[in-house]
Amino acid sequence: MLDELRYRFASWIAYRQTLASLRQVPDSTLADAGISREEIRERARRACLRR
Repeated sequence: MLDELRYRFASWIAYRQTLASLRQVPDSTLADAGISREEIRERARRACLRR
């Protein structure tokens, strides 16, 4: 149970860091990567679930 809690916490931290990083990227760079501002949360969530 403690391992699951650690995993979830680590995933949440990774999500928050990824989200913060993507929010700092200029719109033109996001567009070049094919990502819209509206997709940032979903992309961060999916990226953290793959770990």
